Amino acid sequence: MKRRLVALAAALAISASGATLVATQASADDGTAAVAAGAAYTSLPPFAGKTFLITVDNGNVYRNTYSADGTSLHSETVQGTGVGEVFDATLANTQVGLGLWFSNWVEPNGVTVSHVLNFANRTVQVYFTFATASGTRLGQLHSATLTRVA
Repeated sequence: MKRRLVALAAALAISASGATLVATQASADDGTAAVAAGAAYTSLPPFAGKTFLITVDNGNVYRNTYSADGTSLHSETVQGTGVGEVFDATLANTQVGLGLWFSNWVEPNGVTVSHVLNFANRTVQVYFTFATASGTRLGQLHSATLTRVA
């Protein structure tokens, strides 16, 4: 039930942003499989075993390498705030549409990150929360591009 609510929340967020839940086609040169009408949902995420650059609208760029089964992430900040920071995290993933995946993790510093990865148009909606100096939590929503590098 909890996964269904997470998937529903992600789908509603995508819908509210004007994005479509029906993917058309991913470019073959970016390393992702094409998403065709009538394509089946899969249990293995398309990012499994691959490395992507996530270029966020705030100037940060992350090099995210996903485990072969898609359940863990090795991330390095390669541009912007925190360059050189590296961490490993366990992922919670669910497919929320054809070519659309919701992925969530908690970083060692307590930052929570949620991604809605759209493999049809190679974009990511990023939401993260973090603690302020006063102990309250803030959240930020960003857009990013998704570029496969390995």
